Amino acid sequence: MVGLVLASGPVQAQLLPQLGAPVELGDLRGAFARAYGPAGIGAPGGAERNWTITPGIDVEVTATDNVRGLTATNGGGGGGGRGKAADLLTTITPSLSIQGASRRLTGSLVYSPQLRMFLRNSNMNSVPQNLNASARATIFEDLLYINASAYAAEYSRAGGLGGGATGRLSRQDMVQTSGFTVSPQLRQAFGDYGSAELSHTYSVLKQTGQGLQASTPFAPAVAAGITTINTTQASFTSGQVFERLNFTVTAVRSKIDGVGVLKNAHRNTESLDLGYAVTRSVTMLGELGHQDVQYGGTRKIRIDAAYWSAGARWTPDPDTSVTVRYGYRDGGPSYRFEGSMAPTARTRVSLAYSDGMANAAEELQNSIGRTQLSRSGITIDPVTGMPVILTNNFSGAQGGLSKVKRYTASAVLIGDMDVFTVTLNRDERTTLSGDAPGAVAPTFSFTNASIAWQRELGPGVRGNAQASYGERTAGGFGSQQTMTFSTGVNWALSETLSTRVSYTFTRANSTQRGFGYQANLVSLGVRKTF
Repeated sequence: MVGLVLASGPVQAQLLPQLGAPVELGDLRGAFARAYGPAGIGAPGGAERNWTITPGIDVEVTATDNVRGLTATNGGGGGGGRGKAADLLTTITPSLSIQGASRRLTGSLVYSPQLRMFLRNSNMNSVPQNLNASARATIFEDLLYINASAYAAEYSRAGGLGGGATGRLSRQDMVQTSGFTVSPQLRQAFGDYGSAELSHTYSVLKQTGQGLQASTPFAPAVAAGITTINTTQASFTSGQVFERLNFTVTAVRSKIDGVGVLKNAHRNTESLDLGYAVTRSVTMLGELGHQDVQYGGTRKIRIDAAYWSAGARWTPDPDTSVTVRYGYRDGGPSYRFEGSMAPTARTRVSLAYSDGMANAAEELQNSIGRTQLSRSGITIDPVTGMPVILTNNFSGAQGGLSKVKRYTASAVLIGDMDVFTVTLNRDERTTLSGDAPGAVAPTFSFTNASIAWQRELGPGVRGNAQASYGERTAGGFGSQQTMTFSTGVNWALSETLSTRVSYTFTRANSTQRGFGYQANLVSLGVRKTF
């Protein structure tokens, strides 16, 4: 797998059900070449490479006929609803990229703070921070490792935004999130009998922004503040001596200290995960464990019970994997489906369904721990190779604790000159506890579907187009539908200089006053690396 070794360790993956993350269009041809091409930086067996430091600067000017289309808080509080309709936005983004690997250290860092200046609505100016960094240090071979990661990004508080809004949010609608993780990890092999692992993860996440503590019809209040998670995990995984039978025994102790539902929260589990290889391609799966879970908020949630699951995994070839599980977890029935395959050398298909009890802050930390950063700075799913965006400008900042059912599907076809993608993401959320008192819809749903196209128009010239449709509903509070069309062209003038132009049209209709709008955006940008 091409890409850098992610500094996460196995601990974060145990905190919550892996509910996944929405997919966003990026440079898919490059992303798939990195994901499925020959071994490279951080890949097992990849050639050792020197460290590369690449500074750069990006300047973009965006004209819009409706500045309120850049913030979903119009009519719902915040400065976006009071702004003048037409405006000119200038965004200056210095950046620093560090990539490399050596025998003892593998790492990646992309830092790109932004200065956003509105010509007519200076109250919407902002300076958001964007950072994605990870590193893995080998202290003693096959024994002691230290994983570390850092993350910062911004996304829409109220949501409802179509494609093209990312990077153009106003200060009144922006949620700035930042955090870091440090995880020492001990690993000891016992020949063919198996291997033991002991790790501790210290994780911090901070969310700040105007309007976080005020509910909107589609986005419950978020308790702004700092969340820390201390997780200790011990496990033993069987080896070849057990032949067709494989198993993992795991104990996890996770203490969460935050605000709202995360105040004095914890997740403790003990589990036995079994697999039996019926054939080379079919493995029967089973899991039995106990969980002790507690959350606070407007309604205290406590689960102290056994959980279990049964299922099967089908892996007929290295490019195909289908896993189905059914069981009981988080106080109710639990279903899970994960499938990815490559029908042809140029086609990738991924399908998934999962359900679980989740808080947005924990989900974000969990997703960070399951993604990788490519050399070009694109965050990708290491299993499917698809670009991933960790925060969602359509659903907005979701506070509280919910029972989440998540459906995702994606398909990519790579031709000689064209790349086609289709994506579908749907969340169905049932509110269990809120971060703050107030009226909150009992159920929410968010659906996004998109189709995108890229084409190599000539040497150094790439065109793209994307159409998307999103719908979100809040039980008893109404709905919103958002349609977006965007197109653009990128020119690589030299190895270090590129320019681009794009057009985006968005139209939103809503039963809630202030959440319907129409906006046109035209952008011109230039990027220089050194």
